[in-house]
Amino acid sequence: MIFAGSGPIRFAAVVPLLAMYTTAYAAKAPALPDSAKKLSAAEIVSLYDGKTFSFTTYTAFGVATGSVTYDFKTRTNRGNYQLGFRKGEIDGKIRMDGDRFCYKVRLDSEHCDFVYVAGNDIYDVDPSGKVRSVNRRQ
Repeated sequence: MIFAGSGPIRFAAVVPLLAMYTTAYAAKAPALPDSAKKLSAAEIVSLYDGKTFSFTTYTAFGVATGSVTYDFKTRTNRGNYQLGFRKGEIDGKIRMDGDRFCYKVRLDSEHCDFVYVAGNDIYDVDPSGKVRSVNRRQ
């Protein structure tokens, strides 16, 4: 997941400062395991709906970690995150677009990823095939 911040300092205000350090802090995502199984829309909803997950998200600004709960009835995701020195709450929207899981948090643009499972790990993979996030059920 990608995040916009809350509180007195908006994440959007910090982005230009962080952009100077992108090379130093860019997070390298793991490769998708060969054993990973791509999930269908119904499997994604069944896996995520009403459940809480810990996540590790790989961004240009570093690694974000936290937890999130998905609710397909209200089409929301709620939780918390930490990205470097920033901590905040997740209060976003979710939906399915075919077999892609889409999420949007505050000012950030919507991301629609394919979802794969390998063992206990759940991989959100962008359309180019890059792992965006690795999640685990809590």
